[in-house]
Amino acid sequence: MAGARASAGPEQDQAEFLAALATDDVHTVRKLLVRGVSPNLRHPQQGPVIVMAAQAKAFGAVRALLDSRITEVNAVNPLGESALMFLAMFGETDLARLLIRRGAQVNQPGWTPLHYAAATGQLGMIRLLIEEHHAYIDAPSANGTTPLMMAAREGQTRAARLLVELGADPSLRNQAGLGAPEYFLRRDQPDDARYLAEKATDFLRRYGTREAPVPAAAKP
Repeated sequence: MAGARASAGPEQDQAEFLAALATDDVHTVRKLLVRGVSPNLRHPQQGPVIVMAAQAKAFGAVRALLDSRITEVNAVNPLGESALMFLAMFGETDLARLLIRRGAQVNQPGWTPLHYAAATGQLGMIRLLIEEHHAYIDAPSANGTTPLMMAAREGQTRAARLLVELGADPSLRNQAGLGAPEYFLRRDQPDDARYLAEKATDFLRRYGTREAPVPAAAKP
Protein backbone atom coordinates (compact mmCIF):
# COMPACT_ATOMS: atom_id res chain seq x y z
CA MET A 1 0.00 0.00 0.00
CA ALA A 2 2.81 2.42 0.86
CA GLY A 3 4.42 1.75 -2.53
CA ALA A 4 1.11 2.37 -4.28
CA ARG A 5 0.69 5.71 -2.51
CA ALA A 6 4.25 6.72 -3.41
CA SER A 7 3.76 5.91 -7.07
CA ALA A 8 0.43 7.74 -7.13
CA GLY A 9 2.01 10.95 -5.85
CA PRO A 10 3.71 12.05 -9.07
CA GLU A 11 0.64 11.10 -11.10
CA GLN A 12 -1.57 13.20 -8.86
CA ASP A 13 0.88 16.10 -9.08
CA GLN A 14 0.90 15.88 -12.86
CA ALA A 15 -2.90 15.82 -13.04
CA GLU A 16 -3.08 18.83 -10.72
CA PHE A 17 -0.40 20.57 -12.79
CA LEU A 18 -2.34 20.11 -16.03
CA ALA A 19 -5.51 21.41 -14.40
CA ALA A 20 -3.66 24.43 -13.00
CA LEU A 21 -2.18 25.24 -16.40
CA ALA A 22 -5.58 25.08 -18.07
CA THR A 23 -7.01 27.61 -15.61
CA ASP A 24 -3.92 29.83 -15.34
CA ASP A 25 -3.52 28.99 -11.65
CA VAL A 26 -0.01 30.39 -11.43
CA HIS A 27 0.44 29.72 -7.71
CA THR A 28 -0.25 26.01 -8.14
CA VAL A 29 1.89 25.81 -11.28
CA ARG A 30 4.86 27.30 -9.43
CA LYS A 31 4.30 25.10 -6.40
CA LEU A 32 4.28 21.94 -8.48
CA LEU A 33 7.33 22.99 -10.48
CA VAL A 34 9.20 23.36 -7.19
CA ARG A 35 7.88 19.97 -6.16
CA GLY A 36 9.50 18.44 -9.24
CA VAL A 37 6.89 18.31 -11.98
CA SER A 38 8.66 18.77 -15.32
CA PRO A 39 8.00 22.00 -17.24
CA ASN A 40 8.26 19.78 -20.34
CA LEU A 41 5.41 17.49 -19.31
CA ARG A 42 3.18 16.53 -22.24
CA HIS A 43 -0.61 16.43 -22.17
CA PRO A 44 -1.85 13.15 -23.72
CA GLN A 45 -3.73 14.98 -26.48
CA GLN A 46 -2.55 18.59 -26.46
CA GLY A 47 1.17 17.96 -26.30
CA PRO A 48 3.75 20.09 -24.44
CA VAL A 49 2.34 22.02 -21.51
CA ILE A 50 3.85 25.32 -22.66
CA VAL A 51 1.87 25.00 -25.91
CA MET A 52 -1.23 23.91 -24.03
CA ALA A 53 -0.98 26.92 -21.72
CA ALA A 54 -0.45 29.38 -24.57
CA GLN A 55 -3.41 27.95 -26.48
CA ALA A 56 -5.58 28.26 -23.36
CA LYS A 57 -4.52 31.91 -22.94
CA ALA A 58 -2.98 30.94 -19.61
CA PHE A 59 -0.29 33.55 -20.00
CA GLY A 60 0.69 33.68 -16.34
CA ALA A 61 1.33 29.95 -16.49
CA VAL A 62 3.46 30.42 -19.61
CA ARG A 63 5.60 32.93 -17.71
CA ALA A 64 5.91 30.51 -14.81
CA LEU A 65 7.09 27.79 -17.18
CA LEU A 66 9.65 30.16 -18.65
CA ASP A 67 11.15 30.65 -15.19
CA SER A 68 12.64 27.18 -15.60
CA ARG A 69 15.88 27.04 -17.57
CA ILE A 70 15.03 23.62 -18.95
CA THR A 71 11.69 24.52 -20.54
CA GLU A 72 11.72 23.57 -24.22
CA VAL A 73 10.41 26.74 -25.84
CA ASN A 74 10.27 25.24 -29.35
CA ALA A 75 8.27 22.16 -28.42
CA VAL A 76 5.27 21.60 -30.68
CA ASN A 77 1.89 19.93 -30.31
CA PRO A 78 0.66 17.10 -32.58
CA LEU A 79 -0.36 19.70 -35.20
CA GLY A 80 3.11 21.22 -35.26
CA GLU A 81 2.08 24.35 -33.36
CA SER A 82 4.43 26.08 -30.93
CA ALA A 83 3.72 28.36 -27.99
CA LEU A 84 4.95 31.33 -30.02
CA MET A 85 2.35 30.61 -32.70
CA PHE A 86 -0.46 30.95 -30.17
CA LEU A 87 1.05 34.07 -28.62
CA ALA A 88 1.19 35.50 -32.15
CA MET A 89 -2.44 34.56 -32.71
CA PHE A 90 -3.53 36.35 -29.53
CA GLY A 91 -1.29 39.40 -29.96
CA GLU A 92 0.71 38.85 -26.77
CA THR A 93 3.71 40.90 -27.85
CA ASP A 94 5.46 41.28 -24.48
CA LEU A 95 5.30 37.57 -23.73
CA ALA A 96 6.34 36.78 -27.31
CA ARG A 97 9.43 38.95 -26.85
CA LEU A 98 10.29 37.00 -23.70
CA LEU A 99 9.80 33.69 -25.46
CA ILE A 100 11.97 34.78 -28.39
CA ARG A 101 14.70 35.91 -26.00
CA ARG A 102 14.60 32.38 -24.62
CA GLY A 103 15.25 31.01 -28.11
CA ALA A 104 11.80 30.52 -29.64
CA GLN A 105 12.00 30.19 -33.41
CA VAL A 106 10.44 32.96 -35.47
CA ASN A 107 11.27 31.31 -38.80
CA GLN A 108 10.70 27.63 -39.47
CA PRO A 109 9.52 25.38 -42.30
CA GLY A 110 5.76 25.36 -42.89
CA TRP A 111 3.35 27.41 -40.80
CA THR A 112 5.00 30.18 -38.80
CA PRO A 113 4.03 32.60 -36.04
CA LEU A 114 3.64 35.28 -38.72
CA HIS A 115 0.93 33.23 -40.45
CA TYR A 116 -0.98 33.11 -37.17
CA ALA A 117 -0.56 36.83 -36.49
CA ALA A 118 -1.67 37.70 -40.02
CA ALA A 119 -4.74 35.44 -39.89
CA THR A 120 -5.97 37.12 -36.71
CA GLY A 121 -5.06 40.69 -37.66
CA GLN A 122 -2.51 41.24 -34.91
CA LEU A 123 -0.81 44.34 -36.27
CA GLY A 124 1.57 44.88 -33.36
CA MET A 125 2.67 41.26 -33.51
CA ILE A 126 3.22 41.47 -37.27
CA ARG A 127 5.52 44.44 -36.75
CA LEU A 128 7.30 42.73 -33.87
CA LEU A 129 8.01 39.58 -35.85
CA ILE A 130 9.11 41.33 -39.04
CA GLU A 131 10.76 44.53 -37.84
CA GLU A 132 12.36 43.30 -34.62
CA HIS A 133 13.00 39.63 -35.34
CA HIS A 134 13.33 39.40 -39.13
CA ALA A 135 10.45 37.03 -39.78
CA TYR A 136 10.40 35.91 -43.41
CA ILE A 137 7.47 37.94 -44.71
CA ASP A 138 6.59 35.57 -47.56
CA ALA A 139 7.09 32.35 -45.60
CA PRO A 140 5.32 29.51 -47.45
CA SER A 141 3.36 26.82 -45.67
CA ALA A 142 3.60 23.27 -47.01
CA ASN A 143 1.17 24.20 -49.80
CA GLY A 144 2.73 27.59 -50.48
CA THR A 145 0.30 29.75 -48.50
CA THR A 146 1.94 32.96 -47.28
CA PRO A 147 1.03 35.17 -44.31
CA LEU A 148 -0.50 37.69 -46.74
CA MET A 149 -2.75 34.98 -48.15
CA MET A 150 -3.81 34.06 -44.62
CA ALA A 151 -4.69 37.68 -43.84
CA ALA A 152 -6.79 37.84 -47.01
CA ARG A 153 -8.40 34.45 -46.38
CA GLU A 154 -9.58 35.67 -42.98
CA GLY A 155 -10.67 39.09 -44.27
CA GLN A 156 -8.00 40.99 -42.33
CA THR A 157 -7.79 44.18 -44.39
CA ARG A 158 -5.45 46.12 -42.12
CA ALA A 159 -3.11 43.17 -41.66
CA ALA A 160 -2.95 42.58 -45.41
CA ARG A 161 -2.17 46.23 -46.13
CA LEU A 162 0.48 46.30 -43.40
CA LEU A 163 2.17 43.23 -44.84
CA VAL A 164 2.23 44.82 -48.29
CA GLU A 165 3.63 48.01 -46.76
CA LEU A 166 6.38 45.95 -45.11
CA GLY A 167 7.30 44.25 -48.37
CA ALA A 168 5.11 41.17 -48.84
CA ASP A 169 4.78 39.93 -52.42
CA PRO A 170 1.07 40.08 -53.37
CA SER A 171 1.68 38.31 -56.68
CA LEU A 172 2.46 34.91 -55.14
CA ARG A 173 0.08 31.97 -55.47
CA ASN A 174 -0.12 28.75 -53.49
CA GLN A 175 -0.37 25.21 -54.81
CA ALA A 176 -4.14 25.61 -55.14
CA GLY A 177 -3.48 28.42 -57.62
CA LEU A 178 -4.86 31.07 -55.27
CA GLY A 179 -3.26 34.38 -54.38
CA ALA A 180 -4.19 36.94 -51.76
CA PRO A 181 -6.52 38.88 -54.14
CA GLU A 182 -8.54 35.71 -54.82
CA TYR A 183 -8.95 35.06 -51.12
CA PHE A 184 -10.41 38.52 -50.63
CA LEU A 185 -12.79 37.92 -53.56
CA ARG A 186 -13.96 34.71 -51.89
CA ARG A 187 -14.87 36.80 -48.85
CA ASP A 188 -16.78 39.29 -51.01
CA GLN A 189 -14.25 42.05 -50.35
CA PRO A 190 -13.71 43.33 -53.91
CA ASP A 191 -12.07 46.60 -52.88
CA ASP A 192 -9.38 44.73 -50.97
CA ALA A 193 -8.95 42.28 -53.84
CA ARG A 194 -8.56 45.16 -56.29
CA TYR A 195 -6.02 46.87 -54.05
CA LEU A 196 -3.89 43.72 -53.82
CA ALA A 197 -4.20 43.00 -57.54
CA GLU A 198 -2.89 46.49 -58.29
CA LYS A 199 -0.08 46.02 -55.80
CA ALA A 200 0.75 42.66 -57.37
CA THR A 201 1.05 44.27 -60.80
CA ASP A 202 3.29 46.97 -59.38
CA PHE A 203 5.41 44.40 -57.53
CA LEU A 204 5.97 42.36 -60.68
CA ARG A 205 6.85 45.47 -62.65
CA ARG A 206 9.41 46.49 -60.06
CA TYR A 207 10.91 43.16 -59.09
CA GLY A 208 9.77 40.49 -61.52
CA THR A 209 9.21 36.95 -60.31
CA ARG A 210 11.48 34.62 -58.36
CA GLU A 211 12.12 32.75 -61.60
CA ALA A 212 12.69 35.91 -63.67
CA PRO A 213 13.69 38.84 -61.44
CA VAL A 214 14.04 42.32 -62.87
CA PRO A 215 17.77 43.18 -63.19
CA ALA A 216 18.88 45.75 -60.62
CA ALA A 217 19.87 48.25 -63.33
CA ALA A 218 16.37 48.08 -64.84
CA LYS A 219 14.42 48.66 -61.62
CA PRO A 220 12.56 51.98 -61.51
